Amino acid sequence: MKKLDGKKVAQKIKNNLKLELNEIKNQTNKTPHLIVFQYGKDKASKKYAQRIKKNCKEFGIGFDYKQIIAEPNKFKLSLEKANENDNISSIMVQQPLPKNLEHYLELINPQKDIEGITSNSLGKLLLGLDTLIPATAEACLEILNYYQIKLSGKRAVVLGRSNIVGKPVSILLQQENATVTMCHSKTNNLEWELKNADIVIVAIGQAEIIKAEMLSENSIIIDVGTNFINGKLLGDVDFKSAANKVKMITPVPGGVGTVTNQVLMRNIVKSFKKLNNIK
Repeated sequence: MKKLDGKKVAQKIKNNLKLELNEIKNQTNKTPHLIVFQYGKDKASKKYAQRIKKNCKEFGIGFDYKQIIAEPNKFKLSLEKANENDNISSIMVQQPLPKNLEHYLELINPQKDIEGITSNSLGKLLLGLDTLIPATAEACLEILNYYQIKLSGKRAVVLGRSNIVGKPVSILLQQENATVTMCHSKTNNLEWELKNADIVIVAIGQAEIIKAEMLSENSIIIDVGTNFINGKLLGDVDFKSAANKVKMITPVPGGVGTVTNQVLMRNIVKSFKKLNNIK
């Protein structure tokens, strides 16, 4: 088994991004600026926002955080103001949102949509047009490309169909000429699908639900899961058992999440460049 170390991939992205940011600052005398919105009191969301703040500080990227509780109109107005503010180049909304507020995500200017979650961004991704791509989905491809894993002609199974991971990563894989099967809670004979896959990307949010006996010895596993159980971070794949069987696998932590953090920073820079017409 070969461990697909996300730290190496993340470091490469970080190094390149720092060079790019220095060039942008010298060229424009300006820096990207991110605002993160949180609706409600979820502690995990707030903790994640603080991690993003730390990453922004390391890159010299401006950061604002706005928490809104039980005021839907204020949330809507705040999003609209962020769109109109020329000093804010990137907008991020912590999810999940209450169902009655989800439609407000469509208010985000697609050029500032660093998570690639608006219908405009996802539609462009589907059509193969230039757009901001959901960071976790792109992180999966970054890992596969870094380790020079051939995708063309390979059979890939994506387990999970969310708008921020499963669906976009399936499109990215197809763009690399992989043959993609989407699996989910209603899939019949899931084990057969997994055992007949060259590449398996798991993003269902259930700790260690995928066991070694469900996988092939020749498969490459990308585990997107981030499940906190008794203070410990676990993936969706049972790493201990799977690592003794499969060909390659990402660890949790130290895998996809580590790369996602840097891809998100890169999206902030891309957003800034789009708004300022920088090639």
